[in-house]
Amino acid sequence: MAGLEISLSHPDHLDSLEIEILNKREAFDIPPKHVCDALVDIFFTWIAPVLPVVDRHAFMRRYYAPEHPPSILLLQAIFMVASRFYKQEVPDNSAITPRVFYKKTKALYDAGYETNPIIIVQAMVLMGVYWDGPDDITESGIFYWSRLGIALAQAQGLHRGETYTALSRSDQALRKRIWWTLYTRDRAVAAAFGRPLHINPEDCTVDPLEESDFIEIDEQFFFEYPSEPLHAQFFLQYIKLCRLMELGLCLTLSSRSTQANRASEAAQCEIGLNEWLASCPVELRWRQSQHNFCSAILFSTFYSIVCQTYLLQAPQASDESRSSAIHAASTVISIMETLHSRQELQYSPSFLICHATVSFATLKSQMNASVPSLLHSVQQKLDGNLDMLSELSHTWPIATMLLELFQTMVNPEQFDRLLANAVEECRKRASGDESVSRSRSAPFKRPTTKQVILPRSRVIVQSLGRETQRIPTSTATNAYQNDTPSSFNDDQTGDIESILAGELDSNPSTILQSLRDIIRMGKSNTQNAGEPFRSTYE
Repeated sequence: MAGLEISLSHPDHLDSLEIEILNKREAFDIPPKHVCDALVDIFFTWIAPVLPVVDRHAFMRRYYAPEHPPSILLLQAIFMVASRFYKQEVPDNSAITPRVFYKKTKALYDAGYETNPIIIVQAMVLMGVYWDGPDDITESGIFYWSRLGIALAQAQGLHRGETYTALSRSDQALRKRIWWTLYTRDRAVAAAFGRPLHINPEDCTVDPLEESDFIEIDEQFFFEYPSEPLHAQFFLQYIKLCRLMELGLCLTLSSRSTQANRASEAAQCEIGLNEWLASCPVELRWRQSQHNFCSAILFSTFYSIVCQTYLLQAPQASDESRSSAIHAASTVISIMETLHSRQELQYSPSFLICHATVSFATLKSQMNASVPSLLHSVQQKLDGNLDMLSELSHTWPIATMLLELFQTMVNPEQFDRLLANAVEECRKRASGDESVSRSRSAPFKRPTTKQVILPRSRVIVQSLGRETQRIPTSTATNAYQNDTPSSFNDDQTGDIESILAGELDSNPSTILQSLRDIIRMGKSNTQNAGEPFRSTYE
């Protein structure tokens, strides 16, 4: 093997022909040492906080031990995810791309080279984030490896707490982190693409993840390596957000949800978002003036859930929900712009593409507004969204497809036409023409959904294909509170304009009005339909 000074002892269960095939596929070839070092550093700096499935100190001890190197399957998988963020030129023209390392990792997996099931699951988790094009969603990509990893982890009992009792502390902690990482992947993928869940919490008895599970223990020398506190807290909070994805989105997208209890489920999600926000550690709260990568990724996820919850309810959503969704969509863009200004957007995980898409859908739903200043603000925010997608496309090529599509949906000519119509409506209202209000009160008619992007995403596709009912913007019944001196006025239009202008750089403390009344209504409707109802937060 070129680069690292390590030697491989091939397993006995593979014959010489299989080893020869792997050699021809360059499955054992790795880059020069300085490139390997850079890729490993990228992995533990930018990727491991979101996918904490590898013990850093245990891996590095073997990484620097030629006589006992790390698993080649795991090593190639680490190189695969890290190479996406590696931008330097390689002198010997070696290909340092995710596609190259993906082929090597998959060849090793298909050959059954690795026999340790935990290492195989680790590799599957990493292969599950490979996403270069539309085919990678289903064909040996996101869904395939994530679902396969869950199945193998369940076969090893990682979802059952009783299987942990005989293990050492370090093995227990590693397995718990692997299992909860699979849980987050399952929820995030289901929420983004409208797919069914594969992990049923009722079947799992594994203990919740704790901050102590991120402490790495050297069993041989009885030495503990404390983890980065921010990374541990980030992942614990991310798990909580993934649970809210399940409550508010995944169940709504599944066949178990009905129209009768949809409002109730959305209200439960809103309550959960409020409770999460209230309990989130101060050091993880995102502020543009106190930015850090972990809090940015965490709150981008939070605000995208707010947007998706609104989109699932539109056009029946309340004015308060609409206001909070516009604020959330604008904040997602602000977070990405801050990441870009700090040169950190290039290291962002792929789900930021989904966040950008949800933000786009939320803002686009406001393009039927009759207030010219609001349309100007929407246009500015959508332009910023497209700029960030363009930057993400340098790292994630799949973003290029979405960028080209979105550009056709918000072209300047369309905005000029909408602006002219809005100005004309304002003139009619100023002259006291009551026909405007009468025409705007016409009943909503939902057109046939056109699946134009992410073919299996029911949330985003339906939202982009929907011409939502125009909601009056004269008043709002509740102030959208935050921790800055600024607050909403009674004029809803002024509220939305201030949000879109980016003047509110803080988090909401309340999202919807009378949530528990909605839940009670949902209970009544569900019980009348003869279906069981269960509230997680009551």
